[in-house]
Amino acid sequence: MKFIIYGILVFLTFGCKKTNENAMTYFGGQIINPKTNFVLLLKDEKVLDTMLLDENNRFLTEIPSLQEGLYTFKHGTEFQYMYLEPADSILVRLNTWDFDQSLVFSGKGSAKNEFLINLYLQNEKEESMMYRNFNLKEKDFQTKIDSLSKERFAIYNDFFQNETSVSKGFEKITNTAIQFPLYRLMEVYPYFHKGVYKLEDFPEVSDEFYNYRHKISLNEEDLVSFYPYQNYVVSYLYNISSQLSETDSAKNDMTVNILNAINEHITAEDFKNTLLKRILVSDLLKSDSACQINEEALNLFLTNCTNTAYVEQVNNLIKDCAKIPKEEPLQDFEIVSYNNVPLTINDVIKNKNAVIYFWSTAFINTDYLANRIKFLEKKYPDLLFVGINMQSSPQNLTEDAHLKLLDIDNQYLLSKNSSAHHFLRSNYPRTILIDDEGIVKNGFINLDSKKLDSELIKLNAYN
Repeated sequence: MKFIIYGILVFLTFGCKKTNENAMTYFGGQIINPKTNFVLLLKDEKVLDTMLLDENNRFLTEIPSLQEGLYTFKHGTEFQYMYLEPADSILVRLNTWDFDQSLVFSGKGSAKNEFLINLYLQNEKEESMMYRNFNLKEKDFQTKIDSLSKERFAIYNDFFQNETSVSKGFEKITNTAIQFPLYRLMEVYPYFHKGVYKLEDFPEVSDEFYNYRHKISLNEEDLVSFYPYQNYVVSYLYNISSQLSETDSAKNDMTVNILNAINEHITAEDFKNTLLKRILVSDLLKSDSACQINEEALNLFLTNCTNTAYVEQVNNLIKDCAKIPKEEPLQDFEIVSYNNVPLTINDVIKNKNAVIYFWSTAFINTDYLANRIKFLEKKYPDLLFVGINMQSSPQNLTEDAHLKLLDIDNQYLLSKNSSAHHFLRSNYPRTILIDDEGIVKNGFINLDSKKLDSELIKLNAYN
């Protein structure tokens, strides 16, 4: 049956030119070096389908009565966008070792998606190069932006001249993909220009510099799940919040400023809730210890967020933080080795200064995780780094090329009934620092925290 379906897909891909709104749409492909055994298809960040890989790492799904628009497919921690229309028959092929660069589309509807992914890769390259230009004065920086815009629209015009049937929806997405990364660079220009010249204050920027703001909306509901749009909106909110803190000494709490800006400018309910949670959680997680609570920010979130699941997750995070008190013995909990040997955490870290990091591929890229831990182990060879996978369906360390870099002897799983689940209710990763007497020196810090180094230096000093 599987081969019959693939045969139908090939037939539809090359033999069908006619489209209609009720036609079946197909999406499938092959994953080289898969991270998991499935691929997710999402629309507006909601999972529509979970597609299992077969023995050849292929997958396929049928979508009846497809709603035209932007979709996301996700594998492991990586994702990419697709624009789908009724009767499309799209195949993707990619290698997880180089997810975006290796991604190839084929089949009916592939041309627009090849254009979109190439535009994404070009944006990444050009944006990286543009960071060299933040030292320029306002007019010179504007000239650089205008030049990039012209180049991108030349490519855009060439594509649309050769494609005879392109929908208005796809035109809108491509316009967003072209313009909004440039708008974002305009929003972050004052911040980076200030940093380049080590200025005390933000540079003065003319009103004309932000003329583009008059022609955009911050509440385009069909764009809120699209990263160029999201990134621009966040950068805009950050910019106006920073400017406020510069001009009003009573408004120096950036988290509070941004939450207020969200409440003032964002009316699309789901988008507003997402931004409120993202900003508050970021503030909680960047604290150096025990999630120091910003009460004003927390009250703003709780008053304005209408998503009960987000509220519950934030409340759980706050409770999680409090359950590992500093300067008290770490309460023992059950773990399991990758060889299926039951242990307790105190068995593993006894008489050692230890860094216990809980992780999940829902939040951490395995490439980042492996490289970060190898770096820290080399820098602090006298500390014991213990990794604990929180996932109910744990990542296989022997199958992931990145995770193979980690020492499997220092990697563990949580048993189903482990008492550690009581301080991991929010599902967010956390790192706990324990001295050689089993005393908690930091109950909640992130692996990417700017304050982690200073905390590890202190831990390393305990004898």
